[in-house]
Amino acid sequence: MELTRKRSFTDFDRPAHDFRREFKGSVLEKKFAKKQSNKQNVLRLVLDWVLSRGAQQLQKKKQQQSTSTSPFDSIPNEVLYEILNFVNDHSSILSCRAVNRRFHALVDRGYHSDKMPLQLSRLIISGLPRGRGAEMRWIAYETQQTKTISIAQAAIRKPQNFQFNFKRFVIHRLILKDINLTDDFICFLRLQLSSADLSQLSQLTLSKVDFLNANSLTLHCLLAVVGKNLENFEVHDCYNMRPDSITDAHLIQLNAARIRRISIDGVKLCRMGNSLRLDKLFTVSYFNFLYFRIGDESLQHFASLKSFPAILLDRCIVTTNTVCDYTQEWFDSVDEGEKRLRSQVVTVKRCVHVKGSAFEAECRKRGLSCRNRRGSGSLTLYNVHEENTHRVFTVALAAALMQENQENDEKPVEILTNKETIPTK
Repeated sequence: MELTRKRSFTDFDRPAHDFRREFKGSVLEKKFAKKQSNKQNVLRLVLDWVLSRGAQQLQKKKQQQSTSTSPFDSIPNEVLYEILNFVNDHSSILSCRAVNRRFHALVDRGYHSDKMPLQLSRLIISGLPRGRGAEMRWIAYETQQTKTISIAQAAIRKPQNFQFNFKRFVIHRLILKDINLTDDFICFLRLQLSSADLSQLSQLTLSKVDFLNANSLTLHCLLAVVGKNLENFEVHDCYNMRPDSITDAHLIQLNAARIRRISIDGVKLCRMGNSLRLDKLFTVSYFNFLYFRIGDESLQHFASLKSFPAILLDRCIVTTNTVCDYTQEWFDSVDEGEKRLRSQVVTVKRCVHVKGSAFEAECRKRGLSCRNRRGSGSLTLYNVHEENTHRVFTVALAAALMQENQENDEKPVEILTNKETIPTK
């Protein structure tokens, strides 16, 4: 018996089996064709219904427009503008926006005209990254509108007048944020504000502003334009500042009859070198470069004019006697019947000339009752009040850092004259 090996590979000479011939005309092909035709029919029905529905709505709109034509619709927009200009109440004009789309567009355009100024609740000016320019954003709460404009650095260096926008602005708050304060920027801003209405301006805020390229006259030029109407002046978290960045002369520019709050907090002074170039030889210490030149002159100025705004001073050179004089003057000038002035707050932070123990002893010499209590952070609150009265004057004090005091005593300063250098001990 002979053994034969089973062939495991197909015979390539034999033609392959064609399954397509078996599938064509079979029962499976008929079932699949029915399902596919059903899906196509459903899609066609949905598409036809959508097209017919849209055609019906267009016909209804055309019929309504043809039947609802009124004589009022034939009035041109220019005539409606003249009618709205006779209305002096802005709230009544804004309520007309709810009539229809035409009135909504008319009021929005007419509100920006010269006769209807735009009330800016906030004008925020911030710097663009890498010093490419500035971004101006205005917010109007009354009309619920906001808009942002980017200004290139070239337009700031060679100031361009945006009078077509600013001449219709009534600014209430001006905020400078994350921007490099320079003389070119202040000149540009003064040019724009000269066209705007600043009679309602109540707040000027400088937040996270870089004072590296600014000098004492930079802020002076800005306050010369807006300082007369301010009620709130804030300088927060600014850096690279110098002792003359904010001085008594700047605070005196504020209108004492209107100012209600002055806040200088969280500021950082730039590191000064170990030498100063002076024309004349005189003794100077490193202490003068750690604090602003805000001293007794500011408090004495406001007290002489019977104006007592809420004050927050950081890194100043105010003395204890001046703070006590300011407190005593407030008690002497404020009427007991004025409830809104029943209490007042003055905060002095990181000022080496004002110490809690000296302030408390000075108040007792003047016959004032003083109680201290712990405040937030490193603040100590001193409640000063007269006998048989409800008026309370609160003074918040924060001591200077120990490291700063050590640097003041130990670090020498070199005074450079025109010819030679003389180190001081």
